[in-house]
Amino acid sequence: MDASATSPAPGQVLVTVQSRTGDGTAPQALLDQVASILTNDDVRPLTDSVTVQSAQIVPYAIRGRVYTYAGPDSAVVMREALRSLRAYLDEAHRIGRDVPESAIKAKLFADGVQRIELDSPAADIRISRTQAAYCTAIDIVHAGIDE
Repeated sequence: MDASATSPAPGQVLVTVQSRTGDGTAPQALLDQVASILTNDDVRPLTDSVTVQSAQIVPYAIRGRVYTYAGPDSAVVMREALRSLRAYLDEAHRIGRDVPESAIKAKLFADGVQRIELDSPAADIRISRTQAAYCTAIDIVHAGIDE
């Protein structure tokens, strides 16, 4: 679970919760459990109103092409590039974490990669403190050897 607390107005606390399963949408049972704990009179300041909500999930897909140098086995290079990208995306799937286009390219730039052409996302994915980005698809193909 990931959580973020913001104060949209004086005396108001907005707690945003993200599940670690699926796309990150928090199930109602989890929201109820968090609300029960945070609205307890022993925990909450008496003058504050606490609202608990699920993170707004921002879906996106990654599509592009990877060109490799001659020499290294392109299948090995592609496996490493995609492994690195998936590890980064797992870490970036948090409340308030942007997904910059440059980070996607950097993670795909494994040893043996010559260049990357990214079609999607076409720009950085900007995320607020009540949102979480979720990658719905990865379509990265080896487009050939480029010297």
